[in-house]
Amino acid sequence: MIKNLLYLGAAFFLLIAFAGQAQSLDFSSLADQSSYRCSGGVVALGDSHRHVREKCGAPIEIAKLQDYGPIWIYSDPQATFMYYLAFLNGKLQRIVGAPCTPDDPACFELE
Repeated sequence: MIKNLLYLGAAFFLLIAFAGQAQSLDFSSLADQSSYRCSGGVVALGDSHRHVREKCGAPIEIAKLQDYGPIWIYSDPQATFMYYLAFLNGKLQRIVGAPCTPDDPACFELE
């Protein structure tokens, strides 16, 4: 009986531990921002991808979603936030932030 409870407890612990990793970030539900401050200055909606790269450097990752163009992902080293910059036809169309860190794989799984 006690052995079964231990196995059940271990299984429940593993279920809880891995459940958080299976989640993804719902990009469409995040609140929009009009600008993003990075190390080289401020970028805003309508800026070209070249201008964003000059100001902010290379993103830590580039994601793709069906309803959006490429989404450049940046992290703020001073906070536990990541920023997602979506481009369409080479122009910055959407800026959103989320409470994420680069060591959380769910922050790179966009839906």
